[in-house]
Amino acid sequence: MTFRHVKRGPPFLTLPRHKRREAVIRLKGRMRRNAGRFGGRFDSSLVLNEPGRPDLYKQSFNFYFPGSERFTIWNVTVITARKAFWQKTHDIAYNRVAGMLTTEELEMNFKLHFEAAERSKTGKILSYKLAERDEMRFEHLGGLTFDEQLQKLEAEIVCNEPPVVHESFLLDRSYAYGVGVEIVLDVDVIDQAAIEAAIDRFMAIGEKDWVAHEPVPRDRLPAVSESEALATVQFPP
Repeated sequence: MTFRHVKRGPPFLTLPRHKRREAVIRLKGRMRRNAGRFGGRFDSSLVLNEPGRPDLYKQSFNFYFPGSERFTIWNVTVITARKAFWQKTHDIAYNRVAGMLTTEELEMNFKLHFEAAERSKTGKILSYKLAERDEMRFEHLGGLTFDEQLQKLEAEIVCNEPPVVHESFLLDRSYAYGVGVEIVLDVDVIDQAAIEAAIDRFMAIGEKDWVAHEPVPRDRLPAVSESEALATVQFPP
């Protein structure tokens, strides 16, 4: 059974206690059944230990585990500090590029175009597909496309004004399944050991919002943008 992390439906915390308790019991059952995959302390609909997956593709994971009392499920998205750094860099760069374009230019750049994918014998369109088109280039961006300018700024921000990242737990009580938690961890990859360490720390802190006093050291964060790093990944044959 797969549960979505999006905020869909009434918040889990608004459900009657017996329904929340039933959900916790079902989660614990799945944890026992999937103990061979995840160790028995959490569950997920995703694959954690995919053979051959490069470390740069092990920077985030979604999972669930029960809280300290009988009526809570924690619905977790965990990312490395490296990934959080890249996300902040991307957001800064995206806003700057968007600010360089007019509303009309942005609408034209992101507007989707569709064309007929299948027609009946009489010529009636039965289905559509996304039409291929060349990306727009902007003279005031030096002839670059939106994405090219975005990647250029991301690289410059990483080098000249790297954002600060803290390890943290951030709760979101609007989730339809469990209580949302966004976790930032200063680890190289998200694996079973990292997830279990995060659970231990979260429980020890008291299952609440938390931000580390000290930021993640700069030498623990990337020296290149995410697109530059991913371009160097070599997949096994």
